[in-house]
Amino acid sequence: MPSPTTVYLPPRQKKRLFARAKKRGTSFSDELRAAVEMYLEFPPDFDKQELARLAHEANASMDRSIARMDETIAHCKRTMERINELQRGERYLRGL
Repeated sequence: MPSPTTVYLPPRQKKRLFARAKKRGTSFSDELRAAVEMYLEFPPDFDKQELARLAHEANASMDRSIARMDETIAHCKRTMERINELQRGERYLRGL
């Protein structure tokens, strides 16, 4: 069972934690414990700039992947439209 601890937070952090707890249906304490636990998962020599760089690279990669998927979806739609046109043409020719 957790033991009571006094933590002084800036008003903005406190407000954000309460808002997150409300949105997630948890308590302020649960959110604070989860944040601390996540922080403790980082190695002691954690480099914020390196993480920011990796996040930037991941976002750029994701943007490229989304663009490629959009191109693929557009190609598939064009292909399906062409197949449908050919099928309509076949039905028309059979009806002659």
